[in-house]
Amino acid sequence: MTESAKQAWGEVGEKFSSWGRRLADRYHEAAPSEKADESERELKRAAKELVDELSKGVSALADTIRDDQAKKELTDALSAMGNAITATVNEATNAIRSKGNTSPPPPPTP
Repeated sequence: MTESAKQAWGEVGEKFSSWGRRLADRYHEAAPSEKADESERELKRAAKELVDELSKGVSALADTIRDDQAKKELTDALSAMGNAITATVNEATNAIRSKGNTSPPPPPTP
């Protein structure tokens, strides 16, 4: 992972931590108790897990993008999706045209 990506994800972690502290502070103000401390620890743990998982996902994405075979597979998948969209639009267009005309629809373009 590049330094700028690490820095960006570090900032995400900091922002969520800050938000979590604010939430915990409000929770303590509303009902200070031992249970609030436990909830705060759980919230911090959950936020850390979220940031860790996001970091893993970004690393996996970066590694995959650098893999030539993965690039080809993605290109093929996007091409197949484009072909499917084109075929669907052509079928819909032909169906719409055939509803308005009594003559048969033109053949689909390749």
